[in-house]
Amino acid sequence: MAKEYNPQLAEMGAKIVARREELGMTATELAIYVGITSAALSRIENGQSEAKVTTLMKIADILTVPLSYFQSGTAAGASYIPPELLALIPKLKRKAPAEQRKLMQLFASMIDTI
Repeated sequence: MAKEYNPQLAEMGAKIVARREELGMTATELAIYVGITSAALSRIENGQSEAKVTTLMKIADILTVPLSYFQSGTAAGASYIPPELLALIPKLKRKAPAEQRKLMQLFASMIDTI
């Protein structure tokens, strides 16, 4: 049964989407690999349903990330990367290499000025 909106579940779902898209995988493909329905995965990715630990373990394995990747805040001692930033990666990949370099230079210069 779907739960009310939960920001931690939404953050976890955004991380799943970002990594799945980074790998060029569709939601249907991931659902099949994990052994759940596309609807169930959609609810997980949208933060409307909490996944079982065993399901998260399968997702982490398929997406080649540690289980701690799904933790809220910092993950496994690594620097925290907001889901919104992770979601930009697939968009960046669709750009031509020259445009990618320009965008990365722009981003780096913005980070340096903050």
